[in-house]
Amino acid sequence: MSRSLRVSFAVTCAVVVSVPGLPVAEPLDLIPSQEALSPVQILQDFKGRQDANQSIGWSNVSVAKSARQTGSNAGNVVDVSDRPLNSVRQNFEGKQFSINEIVLNAVSALETIEQDASNVGNAVIGGDIGNVEQYFADGSVQNAINSLTLPDLPGTLRQSGSNTMNMVYSEQSVALSSQNFTRTAQQLVDNRLTVTGSGGNGSIVQEGTNLGNIIVASKVDEVVRDFSGSQIINNVVTLQEGATWGSISQSGTNIANYIEAESINYLKQTTENGEQKVNNRVDVVTLDGLTKSITSPNITQSSNNFVNMIVLKTKLPDGSSQVVDVLQKADYGQSVQGANGAATAQTGNAVVIER
Repeated sequence: MSRSLRVSFAVTCAVVVSVPGLPVAEPLDLIPSQEALSPVQILQDFKGRQDANQSIGWSNVSVAKSARQTGSNAGNVVDVSDRPLNSVRQNFEGKQFSINEIVLNAVSALETIEQDASNVGNAVIGGDIGNVEQYFADGSVQNAINSLTLPDLPGTLRQSGSNTMNMVYSEQSVALSSQNFTRTAQQLVDNRLTVTGSGGNGSIVQEGTNLGNIIVASKVDEVVRDFSGSQIINNVVTLQEGATWGSISQSGTNIANYIEAESINYLKQTTENGEQKVNNRVDVVTLDGLTKSITSPNITQSSNNFVNMIVLKTKLPDGSSQVVDVLQKADYGQSVQGANGAATAQTGNAVVIER
């Protein structure tokens, strides 16, 4: 992972439609002011619900070439670039729903459709960071939902959903961090695409990512964290019997308790009670109304589940490996449905040293 983990924390809800001869409308970004100019001690407490909801029932798409829906939520975010932070405490007790829905009666000139839903909660980005406490409470939910219904398949259909909770990023150091992802908290990605007609030669791409308890820094002194909630990704395509398609790609990644640093002094991380699940499925509705799951050479399904992952980036100056005091415990369910011969990884309690 790299600086690319630094997500855009704009609360964005947009639909972009490209029409020949007309300029393309740009998304409207509503950016909450959560950046402290001279931070010393910061307390953020999120309670309630955030909704980014886009729903389109489109009856005439004869001139549209492409359509894009994006919905995102951000709650409890501190971004001070490379400036120092003494103390940050973030409590998240609520729900984030990003929902994109499109229902089409005809495809007409459409060539591409994209849906992107994302949620971010409890994120800290800074220089030297002192004490960070992050808490994702029981019953709290992040749910990224993309729903698309159409009769035929144009060139490319893409659905992507992501959730990030409890993230600390520093290019310098983190002194003390406590991250808690509680027992009944959930991160859910739902990508659902339904073809009601004869299909076509288009391609379908469905992607989902859940990140919980993430730390990326140069040096980390002490980290204690627990992950007891659930991370679930559902990528589901539903076709009618006899429908055709070009290709279908479904992929999902769940990461619980990930830390990346050049040196780590002390680390204790546990995962228990919850589950990581990737459900990649292509269903066909038969003429008599029954539903069956199918596989095919042009259906690619992959999944990656990681629990308690440590990545040490470099050696110490004297050439020896880093000495890390690590206690890891994983009593946690990992399951995959729909692999279809593609890459599938389920990793728990792993330490990787990059030479």
